[in-house]
Amino acid sequence: MSRALPRVEFRVGLADPLSYCCALLRTATAKGARALVCAPPPLIDDLDQRLWTFSQLDFLAHCRLGDAQEKYSAIVLCAGDDVRGVQGRDCLVHLGQQMVQGWDELPRVIELVGADASDTASARQRFRMYRGAGCEPQTLESGHETR
Repeated sequence: MSRALPRVEFRVGLADPLSYCCALLRTATAKGARALVCAPPPLIDDLDQRLWTFSQLDFLAHCRLGDAQEKYSAIVLCAGDDVRGVQGRDCLVHLGQQMVQGWDELPRVIELVGADASDTASARQRFRMYRGAGCEPQTLESGHETR
């Protein structure tokens, strides 16, 4: 029996992908989702700080992949591009430019794409890779609500 491919979404043209990510994670965790966020180390460090401070009304508990709190945390941050074998997550939120290894082990992938040319070019390449793997990625332009 083969595993179903994940639902893949591209959220494109984001002026501030990290702020968008914080809002997305707030919405997702309020609905009970357990998210894994992948990005290069500098972006994960920035996101880690923003999750503590982005809203005066909300606190988004989170930890790093491999931390003792990982199985209890709704949000896990991964500074890299390999999530093979990660268990108990509903969705992968991706902020990097490289394809994430193990993306197909999660039920949903959300690619957050900035507005600059390098982000757009790498997103187009990943879009083609998802299609080549048999997925039909959906694209949402900046300005749509987080769901």
